[in-house]
Amino acid sequence: MRLSTTKPVAAWDFLAAAWTFELRDWALHLTLTCLTAVFAAALFISLELLLTGNQPHQFGDFYALWSSGELAQSGAPALNYDADSLHLHQVALGMNPDRYNPFPYPPAFLLLLALLGRLSLGAAFALFMVATFALYLLAMAGGRDWRWLVAACLAPASTVVWMSGQSGFLSGALMVGGLRLAPTRPVLAGILFGLLCYKPQLGVLLPIALVAAGSWRAIAAAAATVAICALASGEAFGWEIWPAWFASIVEYAGRFDPVVQFMPTIYANALMLGLSAPVALAAQSLAAVAIAVPIWRAFREGFTPRAGAVLIAGTFLATPHAFNYDMPMLTAAIFWYFDERYRASLSVSVGEALILTLALILPFAMVTLRNIGIPVSWAPELLLFYLIARPCPALDASSSCEAEPCKQARELAATS
Repeated sequence: MRLSTTKPVAAWDFLAAAWTFELRDWALHLTLTCLTAVFAAALFISLELLLTGNQPHQFGDFYALWSSGELAQSGAPALNYDADSLHLHQVALGMNPDRYNPFPYPPAFLLLLALLGRLSLGAAFALFMVATFALYLLAMAGGRDWRWLVAACLAPASTVVWMSGQSGFLSGALMVGGLRLAPTRPVLAGILFGLLCYKPQLGVLLPIALVAAGSWRAIAAAAATVAICALASGEAFGWEIWPAWFASIVEYAGRFDPVVQFMPTIYANALMLGLSAPVALAAQSLAAVAIAVPIWRAFREGFTPRAGAVLIAGTFLATPHAFNYDMPMLTAAIFWYFDERYRASLSVSVGEALILTLALILPFAMVTLRNIGIPVSWAPELLLFYLIARPCPALDASSSCEAEPCKQARELAATS
């Protein structure tokens, strides 16, 4: 990066120019090299902790996913939604009795986990993590160059997922992949969006986006996919499993306090400030309504890359329930903004670079700052959302070549 000298010499403009940097290939490659060194080291440390068992059990949260799958395939799937019975089963499998690992996921997720439950813990972990990471890389790389793959591999959110043994790569692959496919293959995109029903809170804004874009085929495919998943899980595990899940959600909602420092939501931030749960939920609801408006406006132009980035950035401000290991999809929004400015040969201010950096490191920063108890996640998220959603004529003009085909594809899908 080098200092730009193209601004007027007026006092304010001079300061703006002095704090604005033009993007250059060598600087981009140097940045990626530094990220490689830093996050490769962090990933090595994380995997060492995960695999050597310097935790209550090996493989982090995946132990809970695997034990729920093992219980499902053993013939008592509904016990996953009885906290005491599930805990006894997990302890019998070797979990620390002091740990609490509930299963709040809808029964549809058990269709996958029951298959993994037939394997040993190590084999199931390797299969699930490698397969979902490959899907995430495929979604991130679609239509882009190799730098997107590097970004996906090295982003702190990816490190957090490996460290926790969680499902963030799967949700990231479904969301990012669906947004990439929506302009040209709406039915396949709808199927991916429908499969995200295993974590419905991450798709809270998708109905608004799909209706605004007029993507009726994607809506139909998503609805059909959700219905098929519900029917298949009910047939496989017994229809009583769905009422059991609904009842367990109420009990689970009261157990957020010990883990709110890992939740990048307005609700969790409000709880950390000492607000009561009803007040925190009210604040979350107001934020969701406010976030929905610019998302509706963005998708009125179709499934443009910018609209997808706005949706992803807004998701973590609108949903009341998410964790830092759910944030690999946010990497796509961050690098979309950076990549679009790079392709358009636009400069990046220090303020923009700071916002992008804070949003990028947020998932890992939440781990290191968890003991401080200060709510910090809302600020980088809100700033990133503003950065992406704000009008930028130069950036809009550079993206017009992508926006028009998206609009034409949407019109074609609606008429076919």
